[in-house]
Amino acid sequence: MPPTGSKRPFSGSGGGHHHHRSGPKPQSHNAQHQQQQAPTGPYISTFTEFRNELDDHQDRRERIIKASRDITAASKKIIFTLQRLRPTTLPITTGLPNNITTEISQYESKIQDLLTFVLPDLQDLNGSRWQRQISPGLQEYIEAIGFRHYLLTGKIIEWEEAGWYVSGLNGDEILGRKKTDDSGNGDKDAVVDGGDGGKEDVEMTDAASTQKTELLTTKDGEETKEEKRIFKGIQLSREDYVLGLFDMTGEMMRFAITSVATTPLAQLLGTTTTTTDPAGEKGRKKSTPQRLLQDLRTLRSAFEGLDMGFSAFGRDAEKKLQVMQDSVQKVEYAFYGMVVRGSERPEGWVAEIEAGGGDAE
Repeated sequence: MPPTGSKRPFSGSGGGHHHHRSGPKPQSHNAQHQQQQAPTGPYISTFTEFRNELDDHQDRRERIIKASRDITAASKKIIFTLQRLRPTTLPITTGLPNNITTEISQYESKIQDLLTFVLPDLQDLNGSRWQRQISPGLQEYIEAIGFRHYLLTGKIIEWEEAGWYVSGLNGDEILGRKKTDDSGNGDKDAVVDGGDGGKEDVEMTDAASTQKTELLTTKDGEETKEEKRIFKGIQLSREDYVLGLFDMTGEMMRFAITSVATTPLAQLLGTTTTTTDPAGEKGRKKSTPQRLLQDLRTLRSAFEGLDMGFSAFGRDAEKKLQVMQDSVQKVEYAFYGMVVRGSERPEGWVAEIEAGGGDAE
């Protein structure tokens, strides 16, 4: 027969109906957590200051890393643009074509904006603290401007001039938006024309003070003082400069391989006639592949004579040295192959690759 009586409810109270407990309702865990007061103590403010400082450092680090990656991407695009040139001889004395100049200026403007953006984050001790974070972008930018400088002048960009480009203080001059500096010095050529950087500007930047007091006059005629910070430029280390030149030899190798494939054999061997040299004798002007091969061998000899040491720079330089030696060897093999088997080409044959202009006279 069915059980009689009332069933004990799950709540544990007797009777057949649900009865609420008497007394105040117990508070939930969240409510108790909300009612807890903030911790107090003599060291709380100190640790709060430490926390904020660490957060600032982490935010600064992330900004620098992102800027370095963006600088690297824009610098690669400058290099890809320069690789479209097909000069018959080097250096390119006629300047870069307008379409190449316009395209490079867009990427250069982005790089200078990024350098200006991270400039406040790389002041004083932070410049050394975050050097490894900004280093990849600076090296890639040195590779780009060094490659352009070589094509336009036939020379390697110097450390002082490279430092002027990466300082983050000379963007207007570099992009041609500012013709004279604040001290009244003469014009500087825009980078697209291969102009020189200013060693004097770099030295002035190093000696600049970090604070400048200015007197401002209000509408009521009262004078107030305002502290205006003057930033020091981003410092280019010699290690980043050298590593950037190591990478530049790879672009010289690619340029040389393309030139070998697109240069007629007679011109490749330097048998074309040129103007009379100052001594009154007719000489042969070296073709682009010949000039590149000669300069790559010179750079190889110079880099092989460096004392790399056992630092982090030494380890990176050793790896890049091996890559550079392989690059020079590739150009040598390509040149030897054309000289040995060049007679198999039909006379006047050139690979079907569109010329991008920039031929030197």
